[in-house]
Amino acid sequence: MEIIFKQLLMEREEHLIKKIIDKIHKNQPETFLKLALETKREKYIEQMRKLFHLLEKAVMGESAEEEILGWGRSISEDKVRQGLSLTQSISHFHIVRSVLCDELISIVEGDAKQSVAENLMLGKVINEFIDDIILIFSASFTGMANKRLKAQQEVIDELSTPVISIVDGVAVLPIIGDIDTHRARILMEHTLKETIRQEVECLIMDLSGVFIVDTMVAQELFKIIDSLRLTGVDVNLTGMRPELAHSVVTLGINFDNVKMYNNLGQALKAFGIVRK
Repeated sequence: MEIIFKQLLMEREEHLIKKIIDKIHKNQPETFLKLALETKREKYIEQMRKLFHLLEKAVMGESAEEEILGWGRSISEDKVRQGLSLTQSISHFHIVRSVLCDELISIVEGDAKQSVAENLMLGKVINEFIDDIILIFSASFTGMANKRLKAQQEVIDELSTPVISIVDGVAVLPIIGDIDTHRARILMEHTLKETIRQEVECLIMDLSGVFIVDTMVAQELFKIIDSLRLTGVDVNLTGMRPELAHSVVTLGINFDNVKMYNNLGQALKAFGIVRK
């Protein structure tokens, strides 16, 4: 039975791949659109051919663990690049399973000499093979997606803490949105690095985009200010909103040792930066 099934897989490979693609088109039209380009379709077809060859080895009891691992990792990288979700990708494997099971049923119906036990055993091999592929793929996909997400987060963190040079030695750091522990750490690391790189002597920290200040946020701001002072940077605050000022007073936070200005324009004028 195994030999017969392997031969049929080899003979009907293109037919089975077409059935898989047609089923994806029918059940997942939004996913199919991402495979619509000829180069992507050809690559997907080649991936399916490789999958069938690995299945043929599994059916014949041949070991192919390293090949399966490599295939799963390669496929996961491709799916992440295409922007497919884990759910969409796993659904492809369920479609492959469905097509293969339909093929097995047609073989069984055309060969009454095979025992029930043999048929069940072959079905078990197919299911275990697909299950193993899904586990390998899911682990690799999650790792790749997390790595990509981390890289994107690093870009976002850097963009959200811009140190903007105004004139030689003077720069502005606009802070927008809430400050949590993670962002405070990124803010400190990036600000220290950029002020040194840009040779900043005076940094104007604009808080006009910060709406909430609690004890933790105030402490983190003080840490950033103190760290900058240790590197020789004079820090000034601007843009303290009325509601923000109220929170500061209520919490008993003391900014007496920090120069403060009503707005950024006022701070820039104090440094002799005026519009001509």
